[in-house]
Amino acid sequence: MSIQKHDNINFDKVNYSKPEKQGLIYYSPMNYDNEPFYLQTPKMICKSDTTSLMEKKKSNLEMEPLNIDFSFYDTLLSLDDKNIKETFKNNKSWFGKDIPLEIIDNMYKRGCKPVKKESKPAFSFKLPISKDKLLCQIYDQKKTCIDFTKIKEGSEIICILHVKGLKFMKQHYYCDCYISQIKVFLEGSKNYSILDTYAFNDKDEEESELRELENEVMLDIRYIESLSKNGEKEKVQIDLERAEKELNEKNEAILSLRKKLEEMK
Repeated sequence: MSIQKHDNINFDKVNYSKPEKQGLIYYSPMNYDNEPFYLQTPKMICKSDTTSLMEKKKSNLEMEPLNIDFSFYDTLLSLDDKNIKETFKNNKSWFGKDIPLEIIDNMYKRGCKPVKKESKPAFSFKLPISKDKLLCQIYDQKKTCIDFTKIKEGSEIICILHVKGLKFMKQHYYCDCYISQIKVFLEGSKNYSILDTYAFNDKDEEESELRELENEVMLDIRYIESLSKNGEKEKVQIDLERAEKELNEKNEAILSLRKKLEEMK
């Protein structure tokens, strides 16, 4: 058994059998690639109060997308179009007469309601209820089987639909499908694994700090070297000034001696 996700449907693999009479109706079984046709919805928001559903024995679960997302809506529209085209294509062999496409289109009861601008599409799917008992299974995100009443209005859910076949009534026909399984995402049931010691991987930060420290050390060395060089320069400058002073003093003594020598002539 394979479950088909709504965004990965190949409609060429959807097959139909010739309708057979079942009491007052005719039924055309459908399959997907010669297997039962199970269609998985995206994550939805439940819009029904499940407790009141069971009390009032209503059989439809209302839901809508998390956001203004039309991907699943478009998939159902494409399925409706496929159903109409296939009925028109086979109406001669199925019903023994040619039925115009317009009449078939008018007879078909679409599952999707028109959507107002900037509104979310709304969906309603049948719950399999027999003798006041819900037949489909409900699981939480830990794959634990739970009671239907755990689903609250506003819960996030994913459904698996069994697209069973085309059901032909006297005046109209429609695609017969029902909810086979539900997965509900319950609040507070997530598994948390809390670490009791410091567990962060600080390798990158430590390497960065080490590089910064190495840079600081190199700067200090260069600074010390510059101080050393500056100290030698100052010493040379002092020696030069002292030598220049001594030279000036000697030059002045020489000039004074020359002057005295001139006076003695």
